[in-house]
Amino acid sequence: MRRHYSNGNVSRQEEMMLRLQELSFAMKETELFLDGHPANRRALAYYAETKGEYDLLKEEYERTYAPITPGASGDDAEWRWVRTPWPWEYGFPDGGDISFAPSCGGEE
Repeated sequence: MRRHYSNGNVSRQEEMMLRLQELSFAMKETELFLDGHPANRRALAYYAETKGEYDLLKEEYERTYAPITPGASGDDAEWRWVRTPWPWEYGFPDGGDISFAPSCGGEE
């Protein structure tokens, strides 16, 4: 797996999640292109290749770490979806509490 945007302090899980996000973005952009160019062979081949990589990596990620979508949570023993970090909690060792800047409305 390629390392992206990393200074070497990224865990394997974070690296996999980043790659999944990149692939998801590439697929969405290609879908939009294909909406206007449905017979473009290069785009169709690129989409198939990207989706194949995404599907394999998603399966590995979910098997190793946690479900990415609620539908992948599902064994009958436990609903694992609620036991995993929410998307905004990734990258925070303690699991969260992100402090946001005050709103522009003058509230402090």
